[in-house]
Amino acid sequence: MFDPATAELLSKAPDVPGLEASEIPQILTRQYASLVSKRLRGVETSGPKKRKVEWPLERIADTYEIIASVTENEEDRKSAAFVSATAHQIMGRKLGLDKGDTEISMVSRDHVNPHITSSLLFLVAEQYADAFEASKAIKLTGSRSENRLILAIKRLCSGRLDQIYEETEPEYRPERESFSLEKNATTLLYDALRVSIEMIAAELLARPYKSHNYTGIDSASQLLLTIEELASGKLLEFAEFSEFLGLYTGPRHLASLLGHALDGISEASLSTIEPPDGADKDFWKRWISYRASKFPYVWPNHRTAIEKGFVDTGKSAVMVLPTGAGKTTVSALKIAGVLARGKKVIFLAPTHALVDQLTTDLQEMFPENLLGSIVSNDFDQLMLSDSTLSEIEVMTPERCLAMLSFAPEAFSEAGLLVFDECHLLSPSTGKIRRALDSMFCVLFFAQIVPEADFLFMSAMLKNGEDFSDWVSDLTNRDSIFVELMWKPSRQARGVIYYKTERLEKIRNMALSKQRKIDAEKLKPASTLRAPARKLLKATPYAVWGLQHNWLKREEGKASCSFTRVLPYSVQLGDSYKNGRLRIIPNANEVAAQIAAKAAESKVKTIIFVNNKQHAVSTAKKISALLPDFNVEIPPNEKEIWDALETELGGLKHSILEGPGIAVPHNAAMLPLERLLSERMYRRRNGAYIIVATPTLAQGLNLPADLAIIAGDKRAKTDGAGRESLAAHEILNAAGRAGRAGHVANGIVLLIHDNIIEFDRQKNVLNDDMVKALQTILPEDDRCIEITDPLTNILDRIMDGETLDDDVQYTVNRIPSFNAESEVGLFRLNLNKSFGAYISKKEASEEQYTLKIKAFEKMLGTRTEDVTDTDILSLSAQSGLPTPIVDSLVAKLQFETGSLPTNFGDWIAWAISWLKDDKTACDELLSEIYPEILVIAGHKKNEDFDSVYLDVLLPGLKDWIDGKPLNEIETALGGDPIEDKKDYKCPRTRELVGKVIPSIVYHEPNLSSH
Repeated sequence: MFDPATAELLSKAPDVPGLEASEIPQILTRQYASLVSKRLRGVETSGPKKRKVEWPLERIADTYEIIASVTENEEDRKSAAFVSATAHQIMGRKLGLDKGDTEISMVSRDHVNPHITSSLLFLVAEQYADAFEASKAIKLTGSRSENRLILAIKRLCSGRLDQIYEETEPEYRPERESFSLEKNATTLLYDALRVSIEMIAAELLARPYKSHNYTGIDSASQLLLTIEELASGKLLEFAEFSEFLGLYTGPRHLASLLGHALDGISEASLSTIEPPDGADKDFWKRWISYRASKFPYVWPNHRTAIEKGFVDTGKSAVMVLPTGAGKTTVSALKIAGVLARGKKVIFLAPTHALVDQLTTDLQEMFPENLLGSIVSNDFDQLMLSDSTLSEIEVMTPERCLAMLSFAPEAFSEAGLLVFDECHLLSPSTGKIRRALDSMFCVLFFAQIVPEADFLFMSAMLKNGEDFSDWVSDLTNRDSIFVELMWKPSRQARGVIYYKTERLEKIRNMALSKQRKIDAEKLKPASTLRAPARKLLKATPYAVWGLQHNWLKREEGKASCSFTRVLPYSVQLGDSYKNGRLRIIPNANEVAAQIAAKAAESKVKTIIFVNNKQHAVSTAKKISALLPDFNVEIPPNEKEIWDALETELGGLKHSILEGPGIAVPHNAAMLPLERLLSERMYRRRNGAYIIVATPTLAQGLNLPADLAIIAGDKRAKTDGAGRESLAAHEILNAAGRAGRAGHVANGIVLLIHDNIIEFDRQKNVLNDDMVKALQTILPEDDRCIEITDPLTNILDRIMDGETLDDDVQYTVNRIPSFNAESEVGLFRLNLNKSFGAYISKKEASEEQYTLKIKAFEKMLGTRTEDVTDTDILSLSAQSGLPTPIVDSLVAKLQFETGSLPTNFGDWIAWAISWLKDDKTACDELLSEIYPEILVIAGHKKNEDFDSVYLDVLLPGLKDWIDGKPLNEIETALGGDPIEDKKDYKCPRTRELVGKVIPSIVYHEPNLSSH
């Protein structure tokens, strides 16, 4: 549950008699796993055998709260506060499950509610995301004076300092609410505590006090010390309290906690960060003030980055922070410094979905109405020679490379390139073509804007320090390496398993039923018969790893906890052949059952399935399991539904047919459909489950309480069997559970593709269980070592693979003329590549030089074949082979005077060219041949014929004319008739999602140049 850095913080708490602090992370994780099980099914957990008696949560919470209150050692106080706060939080959640939303007093003369205590203790421990989440449980349940104090505490813990400050009443004096001196004294103490919080807000926002009633008090800390003394029964010369004596333990404890919290958050104030060199101080001040009103506390990991000079002008950085550790949040500081210098920012994200999300996030971080900064993701006007950047441009690496190639002058004012999920630079994460484009993007940007900084961010990098050193070598300036494993949220991660004895029993029952029916039918069945299949039901359990280093093979130990996940059995799957029966997980069905049960406890869940059809069918299955849940459409979503209906020609053609408790999210959906899915899931009274394909996991910020990974394998793209998901894909999916600012504690469940069984009598973990748990709970989330895709290409050339498609693409991408050429393109210097840097470090420079020479020889041969520098230039800009560019140029020149004059005719012209030039067609469209085949009414794996391109034209024309999808579907040969309720216009979806981006944007842009 706890990352290594957080576990270390817990373990640093002082030992107490009978409890070693090193045991605390395991105890708290086990208790949280118990809570998880209880939330899903409302019964006690089975628990592991032979475990020694542990301290109860109440004792841990109280003991370490006392230590946090009295110790003078700052580190002991932080760790003890974190232990106590976590224990209080788990207790509070268990109490909430037992008693529901029963109103409980928050403060009194003698008492402080655990929800308030845990929230403030998290502030003391500088765990701001936890404080925010814990504060959600704080309710206004008292008198006016109590509620004013409670609201101020709630806002302090959730970071809403601006609201505290704005609602401060300069001359407020509390009315005496009773004839009781004791109650009046308590009321006055409440008022003083509230004033102290108002003073804290003013100090952290670097604003003047709005005034208060207490003379002689110059700071929040001074007022809190005064309250402690007064509440302890000490009479001071303090007019407001001079008539009252007594012991007020509730207010005293609050004053103590607030004082300790102030010590930590004073150092974490965003308002204290100085602007970088060259920054407009007024711009910086406006932005800092705006951000501090919403996010006033700088997390410990971000402070470390700032202390290293991360924000400084002229310094690049490589940041390796775990998923959920606020990479985008901290990048905003660097971006603000660049904008304050009048420079512009390029922000790269790997997927279009993430581009859209980051655009929205950055628009909120840098509002145009406050700063005049425009955040855009529309910089795709390649046909315009005078294209200009907005202040922040968000795009994919592929689009950025196209911009750098076709309009390099537009980047002249860029001051920073941010590359999120930069591990995609490595070919090991997928197709090498994407890695090549990403690396070209970085190298060309460094040449075109040599004075700009870089910021690379990832949660997965193994060799981040080497990469940072290369960035320094590339830019000839400092590059800071920041690698911090702490994160503000945590997860309990578990694997679904079944009891061995149960699996054996149902297997035997099913085989017996099968043989009986076979005998009755006088014929053996080749598959398992339905009555036999129905017997394959078992109750799912979960094994939880209690810490990152949960497995100690040399000692024969594993720190695990076992809980039951559902109170009933679920239907499992089968593989039956030649009388032999193998039980399989039926992962999507089991995930649906768990998610449905979780929804009853208002647990937000993401299920990851491994193809887009399963996303839809599983969401429908869950909705059928929960027919009584109704999701309303708020007014701000009604407009989007109306727009979707218009775009589709009727909602019956939508993958998202209406609001529901469970919604799908996949690549076949239109942008409006995905937007609605995300919005419904995000709102509290919306969908509780979103069923997604793994592409959603790539950094998209849809936080959940529970993430269920339904299978760790997927079908291969060529249809030949199945392949395992990569480690980074599984960890990305797991990272959706628990996100700072939303849910500080998350739950991850993996349903392995091989059914996991466990014999509780033997009480020994088998290899399958160990491997499955290691998949989601590795020793280290850093699982990707960046290698240079260019080195991969150079190696292929040395091996004689000169006709390899990727080799040819790389050769085409690099201009074969000098940097001084009048076309203005830069010659790529391979001696500045990441591979060249590594070769120097490993003393293999000679070998690398030989590889470069072989590459240069290929470039030279290409130059001999093509002497027209315009052709070479266009080839480099587009990545297309020179013969194809030459063919296009020849066709354009031949038809000069009769070329199309509108966009629709240009598309028809392009398709005509591609039909006539098979080489060009293969180069430009081969990756989408399967989609074109589907549009033409064929199967994806059939042979492609260029005649199928003619089928696209009517649909493309209707798309350009803005017709709805059902009409475009008809034009493409589909049949969206009235009685086909589930017809989702598949041909048009392939056209819009895959074909149009390839045909409509690339060829016209190339032709225009």
